[in-house]
Amino acid sequence: MQEMINTIPSDKDQLDILAHAISDMGHWSWWASSFPGVFQVEFGGTLLYFPPASEGNRPQTKIAIRFSDPVSVSFLNRGEETDFDWVDLLHEDKIDSPSCSSEEFVFGNPEYAMPLLNQASSHKTVHGYEPLAGDFFSEPFCLVFWCGDNGLAVASKDLMLLNHSGVIPVSNVQELNREWWRYWREYWDKAGTAEALPKDFYCEVTIPIKG
Repeated sequence: MQEMINTIPSDKDQLDILAHAISDMGHWSWWASSFPGVFQVEFGGTLLYFPPASEGNRPQTKIAIRFSDPVSVSFLNRGEETDFDWVDLLHEDKIDSPSCSSEEFVFGNPEYAMPLLNQASSHKTVHGYEPLAGDFFSEPFCLVFWCGDNGLAVASKDLMLLNHSGVIPVSNVQELNREWWRYWREYWDKAGTAEALPKDFYCEVTIPIKG
């Protein structure tokens, strides 16, 4: 009997899929901290399928990344940004959620994350050591991303994914992304019919080729 090939992605690959699922059309909606134990960031508009909260609504899109035992947390600015007022405003829901910059969202990989860090013209370290310290990429989990000229660099000993329903195993990320694309196909297959799904901005952005 031929040995079965394991096609389930590793946790690293799952996090790479998560990075694309967030940064493609997502936005940074919130952050919170309870140092020294926890730092959390939340995103909406992800390409991950979570069932609607109630019938007749669109699927939910929010996901939170909770970093346990964080060792380095820094907010980043680039370009002409000179202050960090946006940091508290984002935490307090007093500004619009900044859109994630596509392809500028990286878990772990220093080959791609270091150039993103090097774009920072200034940083505000709120916990632990600075992001360009030598140990940053040696930590079990680290993330660097930009939303326009605002960004974040965080490294921690552990990581957990959550939504309003509870904990999401990292191993489920690929299937949640596939489920979103199945929903996207159904959305367009039923568009303009009596079975049309509720209007969804994130589906409208990506229109399938027909014919």
